[in-house]
Amino acid sequence: MKKKAIIPFAVFIAGLCSIIYELLISTTATYFLGDGVRQFSIIIGVYLFSMGIGAFLTKFLKDKPLIFFINVEYLLGFIGGISVPLLYMLFVYVSPTVLQISCLAIIFIIGMLTGMEVPLLTFALEDSNIKNNLSNILSLDYIGGLIATLIFPFIILPFVGLYYSSLIFGIVNILLGIILNYSMLKDKKSNSIYGFLVIAVLLTLVVLGGRFLEVWDQKIYKRPIVLNEQTPYQKIVMTKNSDDVRLYLNRVIQFSSSDEYRYHESLVHVPLAMHSNPKRVLILGGGENLASREVLKNKKVQQIDVVDIDSTMFHLAKKNPYLKDINQNAALNDKVNLIAEDAFTFLFNNDEKYDIIIADLPDPTNQAIARLYSKQFFLMAKRNLKKDGVFVTQSGEIYFSNTVFSCINNTLKSVFETVEPYHTYIPSFGDWGFIIARNGNSIREIDMNSLPKDLKYLNLNQIEQTFVFPQDIKIAETKLNTLDNPIILNYFLDDWGKWKADFQTGTK
Repeated sequence: MKKKAIIPFAVFIAGLCSIIYELLISTTATYFLGDGVRQFSIIIGVYLFSMGIGAFLTKFLKDKPLIFFINVEYLLGFIGGISVPLLYMLFVYVSPTVLQISCLAIIFIIGMLTGMEVPLLTFALEDSNIKNNLSNILSLDYIGGLIATLIFPFIILPFVGLYYSSLIFGIVNILLGIILNYSMLKDKKSNSIYGFLVIAVLLTLVVLGGRFLEVWDQKIYKRPIVLNEQTPYQKIVMTKNSDDVRLYLNRVIQFSSSDEYRYHESLVHVPLAMHSNPKRVLILGGGENLASREVLKNKKVQQIDVVDIDSTMFHLAKKNPYLKDINQNAALNDKVNLIAEDAFTFLFNNDEKYDIIIADLPDPTNQAIARLYSKQFFLMAKRNLKKDGVFVTQSGEIYFSNTVFSCINNTLKSVFETVEPYHTYIPSFGDWGFIIARNGNSIREIDMNSLPKDLKYLNLNQIEQTFVFPQDIKIAETKLNTLDNPIILNYFLDDWGKWKADFQTGTK
């Protein structure tokens, strides 16, 4: 390959791989440490800072820039390639603080090596024609970065996964060094042997990847895994131990089949019993269709729209034998419409009114979910309700995460005239909170005749008790959660940060 062709090619591949590493590490850190905005912000900042240091250091490497560039590719390919497998291993064995420091150390090294690439190639250019076209060539670095950001969410993450992606792009980096070695150096063998040795190491990790991930997953979930799938939105894992089936999204437990009925009966039948004629019901989240299973028990309901951002959950709800058994084929019922869309976007664009809106959404563990508990979100929910409509949302653990529970309650009060919290003890989660809201007078008007006869948990006495709170559970004073100031995310991290040293929590 001629020098005029190899240099632009090298710049393009270098730009592509470096951005992929940054995205891989940021995503991995978000999965393991939470708070995506914080992780991406810190990691990008360290990455850019270290690139500057790398660019500065290249002035001491002017004597043999091409050899140094090739060696940088070998080292960058090795560090970038093992970055995700290393973080996976560290997650199991070290504390979150050590894991955070490790993420930053890895991205610092990758950024520093990345910062060396373009300056070293520039020093290596001796042909004046290439130098005159340097601006055109360097633009390929940014094009490579653009392509990386486009293929990462649509191809790399859902179809390849984090573990294999880092190894594959590490090999690509090293192959680039080998190609440059054989195309532009006279002594072709002595330097290329290092590249082949590193490729052998990464290929070994690729071959052993299935076994490694299987062992890693078992250490994390501690139960036999019957489903393990990565989608563009989340990692879906299902475990089965005896009769207990558990669903995890991004390692966070969503339900245990042994007690999920307590959660879903409380979430669904309390608001349904407070409406005289609930014909149209909207469920936000709940793609596994356990909430819709409960709604279908109310014979007055004629239409159920389930809105979940991840269409894979709908596919599993209809096809997976474990989920089908638990949701009693609710996803296949003619009354149920499955809508693959973001809940916020759906409420914004929807014009039809509902009698009941049920928010069966995850806890506000990151910025994207925090907006689903914002004042603006609740205003849109109110707009989508009929005049006598009822809104309910799950609101998290009321003791260990009382500030989050209180923030949701206070934010709802700024939107609805009548707001009332209730709670239910769920062994898999804890003492779990819900908040029901609507316009008008008191909502404590329960039609017991509307309760299905085949419920496992709820009865008249239990419903009355759900609105009674212990003396040590109070609604705290909090700021309102808004799109502009998603304070609930800070509350969530602070609440659970107080207890994480004592136990590993599962959140909805």
